[in-house]
Amino acid sequence: MKVLVFGATGLLGTTLCQRLLAAQHEVFAFERDAAHPCNSEHEITQAFTHAMEQARPDCVINLVAATNVDQCEKAMGQAALLNCFVPQLISRLCRDSAVHPAHFIQISSDQVYDGSGPHYEGATNPINVYALTKLVGEYAALEYGGCILRTNFFGKSQTTKRSSFSDWLVNCAKNGTRLNVFDDVFFSPLGMDSLCSAILRSMDIRLAGLYNLGSSAEGISKAGMAKLLLQRLGLDCTLLNYVSIESAKLSAPRPKDMRMDSSLFATAAAFQIPTIEQEIDNEATYYI
Repeated sequence: MKVLVFGATGLLGTTLCQRLLAAQHEVFAFERDAAHPCNSEHEITQAFTHAMEQARPDCVINLVAATNVDQCEKAMGQAALLNCFVPQLISRLCRDSAVHPAHFIQISSDQVYDGSGPHYEGATNPINVYALTKLVGEYAALEYGGCILRTNFFGKSQTTKRSSFSDWLVNCAKNGTRLNVFDDVFFSPLGMDSLCSAILRSMDIRLAGLYNLGSSAEGISKAGMAKLLLQRLGLDCTLLNYVSIESAKLSAPRPKDMRMDSSLFATAAAFQIPTIEQEIDNEATYYI
């Protein structure tokens, strides 16, 4: 299958492209660079249209996003450009594909939720610009008949451009640096390995619709995840300093409970939802 990946050199994109190639797919990797500045709707339209015409893909996976939550509050126009306009454009390009309509997979975020979890797909409550723009970006893909996967992920980065939450935890612990970790923020993340498997599964069966995609619904606090990962790697857990998210005095408001129920995806894709313990054990092997 010919697969066009927008955002191919980012944190998830680098690992996903490796998995796609290993599965014998023909991968077209698009990245924003000097040749594709993509600083305006016009530039994005030109660059993305050219990529679609060159690749003529069977499937398009969009990983392009403005993901710095605090920066989104300060630069709402840029957040809207990348998180709203881009998926709208890709939806149209997929529909109008010269060969045949391409399957569209849009990666979204668990930040669209707030309040007591675990959350189901219909109960969104965005409380910051990042979450709101990601939610708006889902609409075009849904209208087109694409697949939206709301997720949160961790694992060892395969690119020098970005490091992950777990990279930060492991590197600080190895350096003997104390870490502030939130004990009042809960989520249900997937390891990048499982997330890539789920994306490939969605692509292979041309899954359509809106789905939560995380580990088991009971979830874990960010502090709890940090402790389990360091324990699994034999690193010093006494370096962890448990704090509330309010103590960080972040610019943008953050949801405290992003835990998701992923049973809808499990049924639709015949996918076994793993526990967070299983995910930590699996991703820890990449750090050994």
